[in-house]
Amino acid sequence: MPTRAIIVAHLIVGRKPELYLGNALEAIADVCTHAVVADTSQGSNAANAAAIAASRLAREGRLTRVVTGFRDFAAARNECMDATPVALRDGWALVVDADEVHTPALESVGTLLPRLPQSVEAVDGYLRHFAGSFAWWTDLNRTRLFFRMSAQRRWAGAVHERLSPPLRRIALPYVWFHYGHVVTPREEAEKGILYRSLGQNDPAATAEQALMATPASVWAQLLRRALPYEGEHPPVMADQIRAISAERCDLFREVDALARRQTWRDRLKNTTRELNARRLLAWRSWQARLLWGWGHPARPGEDCGSLLRTWSY
Repeated sequence: MPTRAIIVAHLIVGRKPELYLGNALEAIADVCTHAVVADTSQGSNAANAAAIAASRLAREGRLTRVVTGFRDFAAARNECMDATPVALRDGWALVVDADEVHTPALESVGTLLPRLPQSVEAVDGYLRHFAGSFAWWTDLNRTRLFFRMSAQRRWAGAVHERLSPPLRRIALPYVWFHYGHVVTPREEAEKGILYRSLGQNDPAATAEQALMATPASVWAQLLRRALPYEGEHPPVMADQIRAISAERCDLFREVDALARRQTWRDRLKNTTRELNARRLLAWRSWQARLLWGWGHPARPGEDCGSLLRTWSY
């Protein structure tokens, strides 16, 4: 039984500059064997290319960058699978987005992977979504994290792409951070236009409206669901958060004011959602300890099946 899994990160970047790309790559560098980045801008985005080249994974020769055009997200993720080095294709893929940043606890998930039975084909975790600033979060969603690579697996779907054939999944109480909505109002509006063009049914601003976007025009409804975040952010984000918070202090004050306009009904609903999120993570933690040995260091050669047999006595 191997003590460390082969893990290949698959990540997509496009024409839009990705503010958190460097943080996203640094956060996974200690866990990943290799990373494959599909650059769908055809190399036209110098900022993203520079962040990729400067990453520790690239400097250590553990990153493959594929320069290609953009058709849809499924095609780009399939490019990542096709570009994975042949010697690593029997390992696990880590699904990463350029605006998601992991925590050091990802290492504990990576340590568990070799101990999982072959019947487990994918591992999900929970993604915490921030809105407007680093001080407010809106949702904690079960999200794909790892899957076993196979020549038979392909991605399908232009937006909200899915793997085919469907995988047998488990969920672990691991939480990481999504900062895709901690951008400027104009960038938020432009993102909505992009996703609308790809077939998403949510309403989107026009190009003219995006130029005049304000916090209220892009986040007012989202911030009605917001909860104050008082925990820690990933360590790799510390300098970035300080710099952005200083640069956008006026914007963040507007975000705070919008979030504090919640009615008492909004606050009650949001508090209930937070309690449910805490309950869910506590349940997942208990379940993962019982079924998969989460938090229990394995002896050499011991997998989760043997742990379950031991606990059945």
